[in-house]
Amino acid sequence: MAASRNDQIVMEALTLLNSGDEAKAKQLLEGVLKRQPTHPQGAKLLAMIHGGHEEDDKALIFLQRSIIGDPTDGETRFMLGNVLLGLKRHKEAAAAYREALRIAPGNVAASDGLGKCLISLGRYQEAITVFRAAINANPDNPDPYGNMGGALVTIAKMEEALAVADEGLRRMPGNAALLEFAAYTMNFPRGTDHAAIKDLHVRFGQALVAASNRPEPAFRRSPDPDRPLRVGFLSGDFAFHACAMFMKAPLLNFNHDDIQPVCFSTVRQTDGGDAPFKSACEWRNIDSRDPAEVAASILSADLDILIDCSGLTEGHRLGALVPRVAPIQCTWLGYPNTTGLPSMDYRIVDWLTDPQGSECQATERLIRLPGCFLCYTPPENAPPPTPTRAALDPDAPITFGSFNRMTKVTPAALDAWAQILRRVPNSRLLLKLRIPSEELRQDAVALFEKRGIEGSRIQMMPFLKHSRDAAAMYAEMDIALDSFPYNGTTTTCEATWMGVPVITLEGDSHRSRVGVSLNSVLGLRDLIAATPADYIETAVRLSADRSSLADFKASLRNRMAASPLCDAPAYAAKFAAALRGIWRAWCAQRSRERQGTSPT
Repeated sequence: MAASRNDQIVMEALTLLNSGDEAKAKQLLEGVLKRQPTHPQGAKLLAMIHGGHEEDDKALIFLQRSIIGDPTDGETRFMLGNVLLGLKRHKEAAAAYREALRIAPGNVAASDGLGKCLISLGRYQEAITVFRAAINANPDNPDPYGNMGGALVTIAKMEEALAVADEGLRRMPGNAALLEFAAYTMNFPRGTDHAAIKDLHVRFGQALVAASNRPEPAFRRSPDPDRPLRVGFLSGDFAFHACAMFMKAPLLNFNHDDIQPVCFSTVRQTDGGDAPFKSACEWRNIDSRDPAEVAASILSADLDILIDCSGLTEGHRLGALVPRVAPIQCTWLGYPNTTGLPSMDYRIVDWLTDPQGSECQATERLIRLPGCFLCYTPPENAPPPTPTRAALDPDAPITFGSFNRMTKVTPAALDAWAQILRRVPNSRLLLKLRIPSEELRQDAVALFEKRGIEGSRIQMMPFLKHSRDAAAMYAEMDIALDSFPYNGTTTTCEATWMGVPVITLEGDSHRSRVGVSLNSVLGLRDLIAATPADYIETAVRLSADRSSLADFKASLRNRMAASPLCDAPAYAAKFAAALRGIWRAWCAQRSRERQGTSPT
């Protein structure tokens, strides 16, 4: 009888939870657990309440009680895995997910959790087996393809990731998630087939259009070409994040009589990095993933121009921009390619990243800023550059390095780096691993051993989240080697700020020409190579000139600080001028429409 009464109270608590009365529900559930400490549903609901408040330690206790009460509940096992994963107790989390899969074989979410735990434990071959089993059990579900592809990207197996995406798209050719993943991932290894890359982005944009059921809004913004403009910036990176180091220049320096910036943050930040933006701009949190809710929030701000700062990167809200949420929509900064959205009007670049003739690679019209399309705000309190041993001692080995993610390191780049190490005796190469796994370290070293380079010459450095933390690692580096065809951006600026020259290879797309733009604005054209052979020769030549390396360490920071790359007020002015130009074009178009004429 007592058990039956407890069950009834748990149902009452669930009703209260669904109606929003969490406090009363929690009080009832705590009473149930005083009488029956392992009541399975009561403990599970309390775990959910604590988990919703990110109280994982408390949620863990109640999940463990719930499992004692009902060891056969696969959902509780899955929830336990999620909590343990959040606590970074990967071995225990893997065991919980395995139990969930034993109870419900083929469960996609549990397979994903188990695979992620195994990767974090360094057992990535075992993880791939788990992901593959989930695909085999659910061949017409897009999620396991995306999960496996994402795991392969995490361990820098880009071609394998694309193969999985292609496999899923053969079964589900119009799936937006798979199209997004394939389009994004094609930026890395397949760097020359521009038509195929653009086609995937276009298909992704079409999938978003097909998924939208919102009506096209009617904008009643005054078409006055000279009035102050309300410009929204949509991003999840208003934090201590790489993109924030480039967003600060315009957003913190606009003349508000001309441009009134509105920040739409898609992530509620907890690191304090959003403070400068909150103080300088109108601020709105829209962390919903629902496109209609995001669109409604943006529409309520009555913008003239919206600037997406994410492209196809993780956490974007492109689905909310179809149909448009502002008279003019642009994309800038966070993604090195087109979005494919028919409602995205412009892409903000420069004449070096996107020279004449590259228009065919984008669905948007290109706005080319004069000079560089970026402006860098250096990290505060970065240590001063100091000469390396090689700059001071002619017998010390030269240290090359690339702190770009291994996802950007293609076979062609590996070939060039191996040639450089072969040509510069006793030199070494510093690389960064995102996951500190011995298995992944050995795998990365093996890439060079296959090319005839001793593994002892490759040193793997830890992945650090914040740029300010990575600065000290550049103290060991003499020369930075840019990745290609997908160049670094923040890593190039970080290295230069720390006095390390960056050698880059000029490519034929935006993602392979960012290094050209950055080095050009710094007056470092000698560090831009036209061919892989020139890239190798430039590195070898520079490594032999140790006095130049010492000069770079002593002068690059001042040179960079005095360059347009760090001139935030001037950059904000030219950015504002570009926005004013497209606004005036919009106003002129509205005027022609009212007069019943079309543009010539």
